[in-house]
Amino acid sequence: MEHGPIFWLLGIEAYDYDVGVLRGTDLKGKALILSRQLWSIIRGETVISVLIGPGVFKGVATIGNRRVEILEPLLALMFDPTHMRADEPVPLVDIISPEVIDPLASRKTEEIMTTIRQLVIERGNVLAAEPLMKMRTDANVPTTAYAMDLLKKIHVAHVSGTQRARFILAGTNSPMYRPLVDWYKKRKYDEPARIKVMAMPFNKFSSSVDIETMSDWTIVEKAGIDGNSGIEAIHEEYEQTLGGLRENESLFIYEV
Repeated sequence: MEHGPIFWLLGIEAYDYDVGVLRGTDLKGKALILSRQLWSIIRGETVISVLIGPGVFKGVATIGNRRVEILEPLLALMFDPTHMRADEPVPLVDIISPEVIDPLASRKTEEIMTTIRQLVIERGNVLAAEPLMKMRTDANVPTTAYAMDLLKKIHVAHVSGTQRARFILAGTNSPMYRPLVDWYKKRKYDEPARIKVMAMPFNKFSSSVDIETMSDWTIVEKAGIDGNSGIEAIHEEYEQTLGGLRENESLFIYEV
């Protein structure tokens, strides 16, 4: 829990979803959210997963011939990991293979051994184990082409986390990342009580202070460390994640 926030990019699909202006919709889109890790929360005998931190959902809600574009700032994304079955009419979150981006990751250099094949062309009588081509000119001087395999040690430099984040977020994902940056700069994420939670088990965008959706949950990974629960616990983790974002703002927030 000491590491900084990372970007989570996930595909989302849900059925019978309440988007506010419409109910009972088919919802499809993507969520981009900053969370320090994938958390587990428990209430009674119910255990679900949650990503907690500033985020955004962008997608389309359809019901019949009605279609509504959805762009919603998020405080958290809650989902039931048992509902990840594509052949069942239940909410789906692609947590099996999410795009996880850590802007705080440093550039790494890796040393590897590789074989380099060098093409050599020589004139005259050449002794080559496996000549690729032999050619005799009018001057009767043969030319031989052959390959020489060399085993060399090379260093491969991987890009830094910030460079990777810029590449992934500034391209096809910019329609999600740009609003996140804009809302952050306008300090919209500074008021968690006004930001929605994408509560997949409840089939709705819920207020982050809604008692039915948010109360009585305990963050499993913080049990015994933090005595808070429910709305207070989730808001505290949100504030810690937002604080980590502020401390390293230049690595997370940039123009697209």
